[in-house]
Amino acid sequence: MLIIGAVSLAGIRVAQAAPSAARPPGGPTLSLAQALRVSLRHAHAIQSAEGTLTQAHGQHLSALAAFLPTLSASDSEQLYAPLGAQSSTFIAGTLVSTRGRFYDNAATVSANWNLFDGGKDVAGYRAAADAVTAAHTGLEAAVNKTLIRVVGAYEAVAADQVRVRADARIVAWDHRIVQMTQQRYRHLVASRLTVLQALQQSITAETTGINDRTQEASDREALARAIGIPGRERLRVATSLPGPSRLPAAAEPINRAPSVVAARASWQASREGVSVAQAGYWPTLAVTAQYNALGLNPGSAQTAFTETRGSNYTVGLTVSWTLFPLLNTGGSVESAAGQAFTAEAGFWQAQVLARRRRQAARHLYQTAKANTRAAAQGVRWAHETVRLTKARIRGAQDSELALAQAEVARLQALTTERVAVLARALAAWKLVRADRPQRFATRLLRAALIRASGPASPRRR
Repeated sequence: MLIIGAVSLAGIRVAQAAPSAARPPGGPTLSLAQALRVSLRHAHAIQSAEGTLTQAHGQHLSALAAFLPTLSASDSEQLYAPLGAQSSTFIAGTLVSTRGRFYDNAATVSANWNLFDGGKDVAGYRAAADAVTAAHTGLEAAVNKTLIRVVGAYEAVAADQVRVRADARIVAWDHRIVQMTQQRYRHLVASRLTVLQALQQSITAETTGINDRTQEASDREALARAIGIPGRERLRVATSLPGPSRLPAAAEPINRAPSVVAARASWQASREGVSVAQAGYWPTLAVTAQYNALGLNPGSAQTAFTETRGSNYTVGLTVSWTLFPLLNTGGSVESAAGQAFTAEAGFWQAQVLARRRRQAARHLYQTAKANTRAAAQGVRWAHETVRLTKARIRGAQDSELALAQAEVARLQALTTERVAVLARALAAWKLVRADRPQRFATRLLRAALIRASGPASPRRR
């Protein structure tokens, strides 16, 4: 089980004012390590899974009690008064006859030990043990799901910040392009159509900036919800995402995935539930014992209590067998069998989903890897274009307008590359989660802590 440490919110406290649409929100930067730690403490899915595990442990302990004898004690003080001249009654297993009223104190100690109940106790204990396994792996699955959701939300905000910053620079360059185009138009070097195209490009860049800022605000709220602290819309994140030091060389067997293990344990627990229901067809056998003590006094209840002495005891075997009707037992067996059938279907479905998740993660990583390479090539070409344009300007073969357009293209290429790198890191973590789910949380937290402490991010294949 993962040990979830306490995390102080003071380290990530952010301002409460609403962000401005014209500038990026202020406040301290939230590291990935902080986001992950806070999510482990506040995420509702993890809290719910922890509650389920606690409940399963309690039920497991209760199931163990079915194998142990029970012991109980009672004491009662009462005033007994006959209505006739003489009366007889049993008090604490003792026949008492009297002509007048009296105080009695009756103490009883009872013991009971169940010897056989059709296998209900054994099946119940096994079902409770399977429920603990299901809850434990369910918590692991909830942690993995929460962490990858936080990483995805963190990557979305980081990509938004990259785009928003690039948008501001692109808009500035587009304004310069409009000015230079208008100047060329006044000198009859450019046409009215060229001016309109420059204006349209500038408006498009401004619209893109507005849309990116809107998306950034939405993604910040999504990140706050994923962490478990909604209402913190002004969260700022680092614009880089640490990736795994290496990708899994081989995937774990599907049947070791937490979701599959939990589904299999739930299926086994439901099968034991059928045995619990079928135990209703069998008799029960128990050893019972009782020890009685009695104290009598005609005038004082306190004296009756202090004079209480042992009077008798009983020891015996109790056999109980429900012969008719059996409708309740039959209905319980049928209901338990239906639950087992549903749990079995859930087990096979969990395997299918785990395989699909693994296939999707591999495809996503290969796609992100190809996109990153293509984006890097685009950046190299953009740098070369700027360099050649500057050389043409020095040779009086091109204008500053062409250089400005090349700079815009380079900014766009750099933005695409940075976003692609973020997407590749996210895809790599999804692949680790799919192939090695049992080590995913540990590796992710370690990588986030290393990045937060300062060293450069580890290499990725």
